[in-house]
Amino acid sequence: MPIIVKDFIWKQSLNKVILCVPLHNVPSCKVDVFTSPQYLKLTFETFFFEAILLKAINVSQSICTKTWKYVIFDLQKECEEMWDSLEVQGLTKEEKMKLKIRLIDEEHQRVQNKFQEKLNLKAELKRVAVNEQIKLDTRVRGKIEEIKKRAEKDALGDLNAWKEEVELKPNSDKIVEIAEDNNEQYGVAIMRSAQQTNKPKLRLYRESKKLDPIPKSRNIQSLQILFTPREFPTPSRESRLEEENEFLIKQAEARKSTGFYDKDLRPEEKNPQYLLAKAKEFKKHQNYLGAISALSFAIKLSPQFVDLYFERSEVHILVGNFSRAVDDCSKALSLYKPLCEVNLHERAVCIGRRGIALFKLGLLQQGISELQASIKLESNEEFRIALEGYEKELEEVKTKNNGKV
Repeated sequence: MPIIVKDFIWKQSLNKVILCVPLHNVPSCKVDVFTSPQYLKLTFETFFFEAILLKAINVSQSICTKTWKYVIFDLQKECEEMWDSLEVQGLTKEEKMKLKIRLIDEEHQRVQNKFQEKLNLKAELKRVAVNEQIKLDTRVRGKIEEIKKRAEKDALGDLNAWKEEVELKPNSDKIVEIAEDNNEQYGVAIMRSAQQTNKPKLRLYRESKKLDPIPKSRNIQSLQILFTPREFPTPSRESRLEEENEFLIKQAEARKSTGFYDKDLRPEEKNPQYLLAKAKEFKKHQNYLGAISALSFAIKLSPQFVDLYFERSEVHILVGNFSRAVDDCSKALSLYKPLCEVNLHERAVCIGRRGIALFKLGLLQQGISELQASIKLESNEEFRIALEGYEKELEEVKTKNNGKV
């Protein structure tokens, strides 16, 4: 329930009413004010104040001031007279409610009408502005047309006067007919005298004129435009040219240091069999990076050549790329189809290598299982020794972790 403020103070003169409403320690920024010619209302937090004035006031000339302690209304009376009381007296609760609703509706309607008048005035001003702009554009276009015509007249000069000079005299007409025959022109001039309108006089003349030869058509040729190749995807910049050249030189030196550079190969050397032999030679001389580079390029040329994956898995294990070794072994096993005695040795070696790589990656149980499966397929002394060592290491890990891997 709101608290109705009744401890307000008011005083009057013939043309003004001063009304002070206390805020009861509520900040003035939280006060909501509603005014109309005969109704005042304040709402601030839990407090509420309203007054149905005895007579109408002039809202446009009245002032409402908010202070830290009061809201002060300086109201201008419509008629200069003294009021018997501030509010209307002798009304029942229902009559007071109806009167308040009517006064609020009248104020809302007045504000709405004022707003609509502003909109209409704004639209009218906009329409007038558009019309003025159209008139201005029309005047500008007219001036432009006048300037064009004046410039055209100045450019032509006395062309019309010259036409009048070269025109035929009014007492004679000349009609010339031209016929072409074997690069010669014949003309017939018919001269009609003003005195002999029925019998025209004919005068024949012959004018020789050779026709110019027709020029030959131009030769058609297609031009091929080649752009300078660029290694970088970004646009070329002169400020970055030295930095880019330095980067390219370092990249070329790094590729050559591995022992394999595809641009150094001749076309006949870009053969997967040749690259496989080259990789084996690199591996023999412990140039493992060169071997990986050669095998990777060969796989790009022939991705279904299983021996390339088989060879590269071994080199990956030698350099410690165990995850890559697992991938190559799995790819090789997927290509050894169908399963037969011919590829039994290669399959057993791939499974054993994958087991070693898995164990090195920390998957102890999976690595040991792979080695056991490889030995079941084919006995291998190297894998058997590795399996024994891995099993002992697994037992030590279980002992250290109370039976947990």
